[in-house]
Amino acid sequence: MMKKNILQVVLLMTFLFLPLFVEDSVGEGTLYDIREYGAKGDGQTLNTNAINSAIEDCFRNGGGKVLIPSGVYLTGTIYLKDNITIYLHKEAVLKGTSDVGQYKSYIPLGDLTMFDSGEGGENANSSVDPHWNRALILGVGVSNVTIEGEGIIDGNHVFDPEGEEKMRGPHAVIFAESRNLLMSGVTMNCASNYAFMAYKIEDMVFHELEFNEGWDGIHIRGGKNITIRNCRFFTGDDAIAGGYWENMVINDCYINSSCNGIRMIMPAIGLTISNCVFAGPGKYAHRTSKEKKRNNMLSAIILQPGGWGKAPGKIKDVHIHDISIDTMNNPLMIVLNEGNTGNNILVERMKATHINQAAISIESWKGGTFSDVTFRDISVNYIGDANPELKNIQVCQPPADSRPLPCWGWYARNVENLVLENVRLNLHGEDIRPAFWLNNIGKAELINVNYPGCENKSSIVLEHTGTVINK
Repeated sequence: MMKKNILQVVLLMTFLFLPLFVEDSVGEGTLYDIREYGAKGDGQTLNTNAINSAIEDCFRNGGGKVLIPSGVYLTGTIYLKDNITIYLHKEAVLKGTSDVGQYKSYIPLGDLTMFDSGEGGENANSSVDPHWNRALILGVGVSNVTIEGEGIIDGNHVFDPEGEEKMRGPHAVIFAESRNLLMSGVTMNCASNYAFMAYKIEDMVFHELEFNEGWDGIHIRGGKNITIRNCRFFTGDDAIAGGYWENMVINDCYINSSCNGIRMIMPAIGLTISNCVFAGPGKYAHRTSKEKKRNNMLSAIILQPGGWGKAPGKIKDVHIHDISIDTMNNPLMIVLNEGNTGNNILVERMKATHINQAAISIESWKGGTFSDVTFRDISVNYIGDANPELKNIQVCQPPADSRPLPCWGWYARNVENLVLENVRLNLHGEDIRPAFWLNNIGKAELINVNYPGCENKSSIVLEHTGTVINK
């Protein structure tokens, strides 16, 4: 009986671990080392053909892993294929060549003009502009692709006098019209434009990445079922940006920027931002400020479809929670523009300190109104500004970034149902403006809201506002 039991255990253990052995053997059998294709990690040899040859062989044989071993591998555009894993060894650097002529462009498979941002003038930031869509690593119409490891992708801050702002070079990575994607573990340094740019992607995970310098960290225009988790951003422009998102989750990230933390320039349905830390000032100067080397962080979170150009659609089912913010101009700004509506927005458990320029705002201008907006368990510490000219601020439709408002704490405009519960606003120093400014609010519930002057309600301005319930 004992022998039979031992045999059963052995068979069970063999069955449990067999998939692991099979996976390891398959992995070994499908490993494509770029050195076998002539690549040299000396930081001088141009390895574009060698790397693309390894990828092509891997693809033709059904997929597998392409190894970037230790060394510095200089390259132009690399083309990704289906069922490919690019694995960067811990001491590997995939480095973009300074020769801008070595970079190729993404040419859209379909019509993606709805994702054009409108920023930067004609054709800049355009899905149809080949010059804008150049990349170091390019994946178009691909699926089941992974970029992973402990190595570095170095964009090399390639300068292009014909690029946007007469300086930007290629993006580090572009995925477009693709699905089932993963980026994990790698570090993205010195992107010559965005570190990651995407058009119309589905089912992608970003995990334990680090972004240093460059412009935007992750910029997605058209993304469905996207997760960004446990990533660290130290960017010279927005950390995470884009829009037309559906089921986007951003959690457990550390975000440091010399621009905005999360900037949404197009609508989103199903957006969760949770357990993130936003900390300024930026470690690296804002790239576009050039010699000014501006490093103040603007907004932690700015959701502003149409901020760069008309982007119709809804902001719907947004949940922002468990957020820590420190040292920046503005903690949170949500804006509707032409063709936009907002519904079911919940912000809770947010703490912000050392806010030095702009109040929290939720505001609609040429767009439709917000409905069902709740802020709960919010604490914000502001640095006051005693400049008497602030009393004469004429509020209007905002530009692309936050700006001073006619109140120092909280501004709301065109909201049907607004709930503020367990909110505390603190002011360090003096400010001649009121704490709150509510304009055209259908119903406002202020439950346990504390701010300087709240005892006699002397620091709240109401314009064209209906029912106000103050508990």
